[in-house]
Amino acid sequence: MDLLIPFYQQRLHLQNASFSLIEHEDATLATVYRITQPTGAALILKICNRANDYLREVYFLQHLANALPVPRILEVVPPEQDVDGAILMECLPGTLLNIAKITDSIAYEIGALLAQIHLNRVAGYGDLIHPHHLSPDPGVHFTAKFEEGFAECSHHLPQALLEQCHLYYHSHIHLLSAVDGPWMVHRDFRPGNVMMHEGKLQGIIDWASGRASFAEEDFCPIEHGEWPLNPSKKKSFLEGYASIRPVPDCSALMPLLRLSRAFATMGFMIKNRTWDSLHAHVYQFNRQFVETSFQAS
Repeated sequence: MDLLIPFYQQRLHLQNASFSLIEHEDATLATVYRITQPTGAALILKICNRANDYLREVYFLQHLANALPVPRILEVVPPEQDVDGAILMECLPGTLLNIAKITDSIAYEIGALLAQIHLNRVAGYGDLIHPHHLSPDPGVHFTAKFEEGFAECSHHLPQALLEQCHLYYHSHIHLLSAVDGPWMVHRDFRPGNVMMHEGKLQGIIDWASGRASFAEEDFCPIEHGEWPLNPSKKKSFLEGYASIRPVPDCSALMPLLRLSRAFATMGFMIKNRTWDSLHAHVYQFNRQFVETSFQAS
């Protein structure tokens, strides 16, 4: 158990509660505990290793509290020197979405939920916790994230392949001039962040990656294999989205979005040294995507 747990117990008045660590694939970015109170009531404590992740999570959960099914914040511990920020929130009932149990009706409901996220208009593109830095140009933040992931992967991929990927990026970045935005986007919209209970959608969790961006970004995980939906369920998903707002045309932009996501994913694993262990399968999937789609001619 985290050595700082007694600190959080005292700050959040949880001295008599029990803490159970929830294992999850993003544990390098946050530590999540299920809190069981003496009454049996359950809560969630999310301890964010990075201050900006804490700030984004709090921002989105507070802003969307009355608009979308998101966990309600009960109390917070802001980041301090040598202390990570923590969020005590309600525990949504149920479990994470199981892809094998998605029906057409559930797919429709999830599509409608994504559209509801994208109804939240914002003033520009970028990080909403720094509103003065928002830009009218969607390429500013996108380019920064692309170059960050690209640099993290620079010693893992052949130079000729890297050059080909960079050439593709430069020849297609102009497509961002016609994106659907700026809106609030989740940027990690996948089954592992959707809660279900008894066949009903309970909410969307983990907003640490949320940004002011364009709607197409949240369709990237679907096209990148993180939602292995068959044609019928994908059709239902898009119909659910279209019941709230028009589905953006992602076809021309999607290869660039997938390339950026692949670099970001591999870069994260390289930086955290899990690319050949814990996340080896995901790393290889993304590397194969880059090698087969953007290999040097």
